Amino acid sequence: MAQSQYGKIKLFHDFTGEEMYLPAVAHDAATGGLWNIGQGFTIKGDAINDDVAQAMTVTDGLNGQITLTTANVADGDAMYVTTEACFKPSVNGTLVLETRLKMAALTARRVFAGFRGTMAHDESDVLTGATETLTLTAEADLCGFFYDVGLTTDIEWHMVHNGGSTTGVTDALLLNSGVTPVINLMDILRVEIDNNGTARWLINGVLLKTLAGAVDPDEVFAGCFGVMATSAVSGTVTADYIAVEANRDWTV
Repeated sequence: MAQSQYGKIKLFHDFTGEEMYLPAVAHDAATGGLWNIGQGFTIKGDAINDDVAQAMTVTDGLNGQITLTTANVADGDAMYVTTEACFKPSVNGTLVLETRLKMAALTARRVFAGFRGTMAHDESDVLTGATETLTLTAEADLCGFFYDVGLTTDIEWHMVHNGGSTTGVTDALLLNSGVTPVINLMDILRVEIDNNGTARWLINGVLLKTLAGAVDPDEVFAGCFGVMATSAVSGTVTADYIAVEANRDWTV
């Protein structure tokens, strides 16, 4: 098919101005909702219509920052900044997601940044962790960074994947990044997926891992970051920016 100069898809949000409190009304579904924040991104998640859940730009947050706060109803209450599921590595690769995140505390939360194969309006956990074991059943296709306070054996960013020719690893000790989040200190998390399903994980500009067959290159993915509650206590995460890049599939 014909092509043009617009062969690169580049999405970027710097969170410099929007006030995005999510009020206690359902925007889409009885248990979920959505909030379009522009620049190609939407906020989705489980129970985001709860009056505690909110997505707020940070007062005096340098560069522009946003804090996501989940509802405080139950384990799995979640909030994501996300694209739609519209990127297939085999035709859109190399896919890139980069975001700069920090946490105000390391308790009572899970945080994910990367690509996942489904993103419903009321999406909950992408995966969960306990002691040193990951449970991958919540999402068949994923690739990114994961923090879970429940992974008490080694609390750090984990380089997770599922759905590719290389079986998804459930032993979190085999997925250690060596980087432990520090309260209120930003980490730059970057995930790249080539058109053959090979993935790379980088933190703060350092390449930590390359894995062939990390994902199925013919699955369709959304790029996102998000926070999930681990109990009836709100979880939070703050972001400086999110960037998603892909190549255009000219055959559609």
